[in-house]
Amino acid sequence: MGFFSTILESATPKDTSSVLGVDIGTSAIKVVELQERNGVVTLVTYGEIQLGPYAGKPLGAIVHLNPKQEQEALVDVIRESAVKSRNGVFAMPLSVSFISTTVLNAEPDADLAAMVRVEARKIIPASLSEVTLDWAELEALSDNQAGRPVLIAAIQNSAVERFNILMQFTGFDGSSTEIECFSANRTISKKEHSAMIDFGATSTKMYMTHNGILSRMHRVNVGGEQVTQAIVEALDVDFAAAEMIKQQTTQQDKHYAVVQQAYATVYGRSLREFRQVLDHYQSKADTKFPYLSISGGASLFPGLGNLLLDKLDIEVELIDPFKNVAYPAFMEDIMKQIGSTFVPALGAALRNFE
Repeated sequence: MGFFSTILESATPKDTSSVLGVDIGTSAIKVVELQERNGVVTLVTYGEIQLGPYAGKPLGAIVHLNPKQEQEALVDVIRESAVKSRNGVFAMPLSVSFISTTVLNAEPDADLAAMVRVEARKIIPASLSEVTLDWAELEALSDNQAGRPVLIAAIQNSAVERFNILMQFTGFDGSSTEIECFSANRTISKKEHSAMIDFGATSTKMYMTHNGILSRMHRVNVGGEQVTQAIVEALDVDFAAAEMIKQQTTQQDKHYAVVQQAYATVYGRSLREFRQVLDHYQSKADTKFPYLSISGGASLFPGLGNLLLDKLDIEVELIDPFKNVAYPAFMEDIMKQIGSTFVPALGAALRNFE
């Protein structure tokens, strides 16, 4: 079968010369429009809109918008970003999907399709009638790995319908959808083994790839909003002020130690989980990741790298996802500054240029 032909290739692109990548998160919507110019993938425009105000909440707050509010927010960010393309790829959140890897005890010539459905019933916390199921066989991590490794993905049918309605309303009928981890994966280094942690508002995800293919994913329900809440309690300020402090604090700032402690407290247990997952992967693959890329809004805190080095024993770098995309030289500083927060949106747009 094709690689995730159902979930990741739900529509044939209408126009490969220009495309909008859309990342609908729990606190913001981000868009990136790319166009191929003389054989070079080029940034046309990008934009972000915070969702809190659409639900009467402050900037940075996690909200659950109704369909009308979500449509309004997407229309606003498309208009304010001066987007021209109506060919899109929508990155669907992991919160409406389920992804897992497993190893099937099957002979090399055995048909895995039936075995996958049996295994999916065991590991997917929903009836298979309520989800769209897809899978792909993975390359073994090492020569001595027994069985046949498989990546299984499922997405809620209700979420697929929600996105279809959203695309129709905003003029993106027939656009493609894919789960956000596969969008993010396009921006990760294509080394033999690579790893990235995405520090989102609601959850934190670690992706591990083998020869450019996502082979492991681990998610914890801890995110940047909890860091903001910890700052609220420590400094006795409101949420909006705490969010601003989190985003703007530098090592010379008077609140640096408070923010640093908030990060250590909120992510402490999760980083221990990530360390176990990393160690297990590296043991199975008989390798060691040369470094760990980080992305997401909460990744911008300057003290996060040292925290991760201490807890994970691995060098860390803030990902520069736009490094293979052309844009005006005067934008270089801003793109490197904000690039890590646009990973799923950019990765979704890059799908059309693979």
